[in-house]
Amino acid sequence: MTRPALRHASAETSTRAAAALVAAPERIVLALVVLALAAGLWAAAGLHEPWTVLPTAAVALALTWRIVPAPARIAAADRRGALLALAGAGAWAVVNAVMHAEYLIVVRDPGFLSLAGLWLVDHPDSDIPTLGAMEAADVDGTVLADASQAWNLRGDAVQPQGARMLSALIAVGGWVGGDRGVLVANTLVGAVGILAVYVLARRMLGPVASLAPAAAVALSVSHIGLSRAAYTEPLTLVLVIAAALWLWRGVEDRRIGALLLGAAASGATTFIRIDGAAFAAGLIAATVLALALVEGPRPRRAGAALTALALQAVAVYAGYAALWRWSEGYADRLADQAVTLMVGYGALVVVLALWALAWLGGADRVATGARDLLGARGARVAGAAVSGLLLVLASRPLWMTAHRGTETSVDRFTNSVVESFQASQGLESDPTRTYAEHTVAWVSYYLTWPLVLLGIVGFGLATTWMIRRRPGWALLLGATLPTSLLYFWNPEVVPDQLWAFRRFEPATLPGFAIAAAVASWWIVDRLRPSWRLAGRRVAAGAFVVLPLSTWVSLAPGSDLPVSAATPVFVREMGGAYSQLEGLCAVAPDRPIILAGTSSHFGSLRVMCDEPTVLVLAETEPEQVAEMAEAWDTAPVVLTRNPEWFEWAEEPAVVLQSTVRQASYELQGIPRTYFDRRYSWYAGLVAEDGTLEPVSPAARAEVTSP
Repeated sequence: MTRPALRHASAETSTRAAAALVAAPERIVLALVVLALAAGLWAAAGLHEPWTVLPTAAVALALTWRIVPAPARIAAADRRGALLALAGAGAWAVVNAVMHAEYLIVVRDPGFLSLAGLWLVDHPDSDIPTLGAMEAADVDGTVLADASQAWNLRGDAVQPQGARMLSALIAVGGWVGGDRGVLVANTLVGAVGILAVYVLARRMLGPVASLAPAAAVALSVSHIGLSRAAYTEPLTLVLVIAAALWLWRGVEDRRIGALLLGAAASGATTFIRIDGAAFAAGLIAATVLALALVEGPRPRRAGAALTALALQAVAVYAGYAALWRWSEGYADRLADQAVTLMVGYGALVVVLALWALAWLGGADRVATGARDLLGARGARVAGAAVSGLLLVLASRPLWMTAHRGTETSVDRFTNSVVESFQASQGLESDPTRTYAEHTVAWVSYYLTWPLVLLGIVGFGLATTWMIRRRPGWALLLGATLPTSLLYFWNPEVVPDQLWAFRRFEPATLPGFAIAAAVASWWIVDRLRPSWRLAGRRVAAGAFVVLPLSTWVSLAPGSDLPVSAATPVFVREMGGAYSQLEGLCAVAPDRPIILAGTSSHFGSLRVMCDEPTVLVLAETEPEQVAEMAEAWDTAPVVLTRNPEWFEWAEEPAVVLQSTVRQASYELQGIPRTYFDRRYSWYAGLVAEDGTLEPVSPAARAEVTSP
């Protein structure tokens, strides 16, 4: 008598398990987004603690859980697609966590972002007290309590450069796994980014075909390299792509919760990057346009548009306010660009809000009337125009060479860097060259030209379908095209790889991968029915094989006939962590006078957690003694320039270290690396300002008196 009931219960359990499996990729994305929002908001408030961030994230996840809908019907393809996406992202996370970068020396952004994350593990805010360093720096103009652009004084604290959300998020990894947890955390963000691409593509392509663009992103050298170190772009990718999904769902499925979450996530990009408003603008404009085109009562659609606009605007401007509070020097240096973004974004929001209000009087007919006027032929023309524009941008190396000016100090510095890269690679000297005409080609370095060309076709198709049949396609276009076009034309970046491609990681890379898959499956659907299965298999294989082909380069007859992509096969800055641990152990519990190596200023201040002052030139013993008076304990001098000081006896090297980095490549993926060799000297400051050398044998026994 109970067997039918047992079978029914078993079937219900199986159905729930299948539904949970299908929803799991998006729920993992949701969990990361709410954790990032909680960490970023509490860091902005100066209260970044486990007891604030984790409960907030848990409550937010519970409140938003149902935004991810339980599927009404579950097919075998749904289960298979979700399972493969989860397994692939999980394997990717494990492999890249093992190869995580040790980017703790501040050569570029991941250095100070990683160090800010390490600081936030044990501190509620990112202001780092100077603790006497300002008084020590008063000795001479060549002595500083901060360092170049990455570390700036504000009052009696040093502020790391940049927005705080990523550092706050990876600090959560430190609560779980210590220093290594911080260094590994961004690889997990990169893995979730793969799932974000999958769940957005699933809305367009179905549960199995959507694995193709996710695989292309996962196997791209750029996504691997930028996720292993603490670059902001993988987290930006997660927020932008997840926001596009939720805004699309909010528009098409009339789900206000999804719409609001998408607006908040897209607006919060300013908590990650100073150009976050550009991503937010594209997404909100696409959302309002899609709401104007879909069916439904005007008051409901207008109300949804205004609510999304208001919530996103609050998040955008809150992010900029937090940036000015916690990185004032950086925000001031880029004030012109930031203010332009804020004003432009604000003007767009006002225009969109006024238009949405006017829908109550029928002003949405501006959009629907234009759609009807265009018709099927006009929609195809619009799609062709979008594809044509992208093709023109791709063709620029054939007919232009872009240059920067020489008027500003930034331009002159960048020109000198480019000139040094050209010289090291044996290229013609042209220091003002920006290589901006190659920006579409940069995408081909990582996805290959076949996928780039398919992506160009796919964007044209998405434009046509947005006009003709499904307004939600506007969200794919709004999430990916505005910033892509902006940076295709003027990337404003030192043009070496992978550094330059950061501009295109958050939106362009996933956008082209998804658009290429859209075009591929559209082409396959036009084949004879008997050929379609084979066509789909070929297309799916291309999204794996083509990105993989960029991992290895064959150049018969050259000095390096076979080479591999160093961001995949080399641990970036391997050796940096052990070097810094060794330096902190030279003379623990003492203030640090760092001489001559500004890249290590923040590294030592954070890793050793001791007050640190930077000396940029030779210093007389009287000045050293005066610096030492700022503290009760005699400081230790750490330097690679022993000739700058007067020693009581000949110093010996206390620490030798090698740090490995990928090379700088102007027109391709880096395929070589170089080793920086460091020889450090250490001395304790005597009362007369001379230095008592710390010997290698005795350094472990040196303690504070």
